[in-house]
Amino acid sequence: MNFLGLGLGNLLMNDDAAGLRVIYALQDIYPTRPDFQLVDGGTLGLDLLTYIEWADKLLLLDAIDIGAAPGSVALIDGDDIDSVLEAKVSPHQVGMSDLLAAAELIDDRPRDVTLLGVQYASVNMEMTLSPEVEAALPKMIDAARQLIDAHLQG
Repeated sequence: MNFLGLGLGNLLMNDDAAGLRVIYALQDIYPTRPDFQLVDGGTLGLDLLTYIEWADKLLLLDAIDIGAAPGSVALIDGDDIDSVLEAKVSPHQVGMSDLLAAAELIDDRPRDVTLLGVQYASVNMEMTLSPEVEAALPKMIDAARQLIDAHLQG
């Protein structure tokens, strides 16, 4: 079973960089294997379709807007993912929503899709995370590690 961890976001836009910061931390911990990849998806949108087609299990890492307190970490599964991605934080989420829809249309949407996100506080053209999101990164990394470890050991 192919596992893809996909970090999303824009390093230039405050908290939108959270998913990328998490993916970079995970890349320092886990080596790539034939059945396991951790990818900086940035803001590539539909250009990521080949990665999505490859994956059986997809873990999206991103800044989200779920109306929670800034820095809140949420694990979202199944049909709830699409509704969360409709509440756009930045332009890449339009692409991610479209990407998952395109994968479904060609019958290549991964069987298991999970979104691990952090509620953003600020998405401006600055290269620093808000204090709330910065403080939440270790929790997000730990949650991602638990999901990855369960997959790799299972």
